[in-house]
Amino acid sequence: MKTPVISLPGQGEVMPAGPTRTVVRVPGTATDDRLGAVELHVEAGWSGPPPHSHGEVEHLWYVLDGEIELLVDDDRATYGPGSCLYIPAGVPHGFATEDSGPSVMLQVDTPRALDGYFRDLVGAFPAGRPVDPVQVAEIMRRHDTRPLIDRG
Repeated sequence: MKTPVISLPGQGEVMPAGPTRTVVRVPGTATDDRLGAVELHVEAGWSGPPPHSHGEVEHLWYVLDGEIELLVDDDRATYGPGSCLYIPAGVPHGFATEDSGPSVMLQVDTPRALDGYFRDLVGAFPAGRPVDPVQVAEIMRRHDTRPLIDRG
């Protein structure tokens, strides 16, 4: 029998990587890796991860604070607090805070969690260290993620 997960403010595994801080709210280990939820804290002026798509993983993003610039295919739009965004598997996407201040969003991933991806980022880019998009793309490939730099 599975155990419910209750993650109160200030709780959760904290993973600082580069200009981001990820807090695991529902770890994949609690759901047999079928779902994961993380709170993403992103500094202002971050260009985001390389645009990418997933083979299976789908995202549900809920903007809690600040603004997120979302890129879907070739369309870019900015979303603020209360915005809920669903990105199906296979759809090219990315996000950034390039022209806005720091932002916080809740990311729910299914049918598998991406905790391992965030842990790999922490290992490669300790807090404050510049993020290398080529190295991020290498990490992405290990976690059901295809960087768009692979196209063409």
